[in-house]
Amino acid sequence: MSTSDVRRVAFLRSVEIQRAAPHIQELREDLHAAGIEARLFFTDGDCGPGDFPGTSERLPADASVAEIAASIRRWGADGFVSISLRDENAMRDALVAAELARDGIRGVMHGVDTTFLLANKSETKALLRRGGFAVPGDVAVDGDILGGRVLPIPGYRDFLRRKADDIGYPLLAKPLWDSFGNGIRYLENAEALDEHLSAPADGNMLLERCLDGELCSVEIVGRNGDYHIQPIIWKGPTGGAPSFLFGNVRYAAPRPEADELFEADARRLVRLCDELDVNGAVEAEMIYKDGVFHLIEINPRVSGTTLLSSAASGCNTYSCLLRLLLGTWPGPRPEPLRSVRRAFEFPVRTVTESLLRDADAMVDVVRAGALRIDGRDYGGNMVLSCEFGEEPAFEKALDELNSRHRFVDPRILAGIKEVLAGGPAR
Repeated sequence: MSTSDVRRVAFLRSVEIQRAAPHIQELREDLHAAGIEARLFFTDGDCGPGDFPGTSERLPADASVAEIAASIRRWGADGFVSISLRDENAMRDALVAAELARDGIRGVMHGVDTTFLLANKSETKALLRRGGFAVPGDVAVDGDILGGRVLPIPGYRDFLRRKADDIGYPLLAKPLWDSFGNGIRYLENAEALDEHLSAPADGNMLLERCLDGELCSVEIVGRNGDYHIQPIIWKGPTGGAPSFLFGNVRYAAPRPEADELFEADARRLVRLCDELDVNGAVEAEMIYKDGVFHLIEINPRVSGTTLLSSAASGCNTYSCLLRLLLGTWPGPRPEPLRSVRRAFEFPVRTVTESLLRDADAMVDVVRAGALRIDGRDYGGNMVLSCEFGEEPAFEKALDELNSRHRFVDPRILAGIKEVLAGGPAR
């Protein structure tokens, strides 16, 4: 199928499409120029006028792979793009893509085996070790053995205690398949581990060394050796009990020493994506400590930092995915994309009409509104960008906005100012 044969493109989404604003709406011009009709098939949230540059179709939250593929076929799609979160939904989309490929419907989504491997934290970390990356120590835990659901292994808990001593405390107990930091337990010492192992285990988990550093990630987009790496997104400190993912300042900004140190890992990540035949977007998550990037997982999908990545680089991830489908994707870049501006994402107390009106007049508002995850409200959220050289005016505008509206916590405002001054947010 040539690019000219693509006339109807189905986008599949598993979380609120509003979280893809404003970059998903920016596809309208590309779609119109190519004479393409788009439809969003979604299983969560709502899609109102202006939320997506095309029509939409709501599917049941528990729709099967076969049912989703059938709906896309009935509409007459000849192209398919996955834009779902989280990992379990990436698995669903990979299976949908495989079903549609049997009918010759071109897709932008990784293969089923690659998606399955990257969705499993233990399998991913074993892969990263073989690839020469720095990886925190870990051991996989079989929940069926702990829960007494299979053949008894009397020494299993002793084995896990021994491995934990070798890895070193503190530890994080992570579900193998969950995302967004859900279900993670902080285990400070051997006593905490014993207590955790003594509780009935609902599933398999990973015991991983908890590193004291900075959580960060990069989004990688491409196919067949042509990959772009978006700027590093810095997400906040690590080393203690997990906190809410969107409760800190998350940002993209130049950090010359860290950026230079990351280049070798960036090249290895590109090679790994090529070996895995990555087709679309993935997010590599890391902990930066003492000049080393420790890889902890690779999410096989667009992510919670897609918006921030696109705002910082000027390279719209959703546009990249469409170009991959249409065969207009450019060649590879020799190094990660650099930020062309500073970009910040942070929690706010409330987002009112008066705040939005003033903010739009004083700073570059990428997106602002309520933050909803899995149907639950988490207050307000704002994404702003700041052109290089305009930091003093940006800081002054933030102070004035906060004086008028008291919309941001002093700790968050102080973190933004640290980044503007060239340091990391605390």
